[in-house]
Amino acid sequence: MKFAYIDESGVIKGNSNYFNISLLIVNNEKDLKRLKHAVKRFRKGKYKKQMKNVKEIKAYNIDYGIVEDLLNILNQMEIKIYSIFYDNKKNILKNNDRNEIYHYLVLELLKQAKLDNTRVDLAIDKFLPKKLENVFKNDIMKLLNNKKSNVYCVQSESNIGIQIVDLISWSTFQYLDRNNKLYLQIIKDKCILTEFNKKNK
Repeated sequence: MKFAYIDESGVIKGNSNYFNISLLIVNNEKDLKRLKHAVKRFRKGKYKKQMKNVKEIKAYNIDYGIVEDLLNILNQMEIKIYSIFYDNKKNILKNNDRNEIYHYLVLELLKQAKLDNTRVDLAIDKFLPKKLENVFKNDIMKLLNNKKSNVYCVQSESNIGIQIVDLISWSTFQYLDRNNKLYLQIIKDKCILTEFNKKNK
């Protein structure tokens, strides 16, 4: 079984130039445990002081040294990262609302990752209203085409995988919107970044 996590950065049709969604795929439970152990080690050791009152890892409110160190650990692992972005300046889906655009982007991201017919445990940071989640999850399950797969929409504070992919989506946003390559550069060999266009829809 593969373990996958999705998180987003930026605002659709908002005050940022871009909105992006990132997908982290961990190939096995051993690597997943390694990630969790790294976070625990940081909390008890090197970054004990900085993480004393940090309940959830969020790139925007933790020491940037933690971000760099966790990205470096990711870069040493057998993982895959896919990111897709929507250009708010072009706004090619101006007739669609933000929930529809998010829905389209996630499905395209999963298509690019070629997870169909693969057993995967997929956790997605809550974004859509509750009333839209069932249709969203059903569409994902159809795409995955594996009845043994699981799809969850969960709060990020309860899922370390989503917290880790938050670092990736934030790093991607920094690159796109702020022209800051520092963080994405660390995982550039693991990451495939594409722009969403109407042909994807």
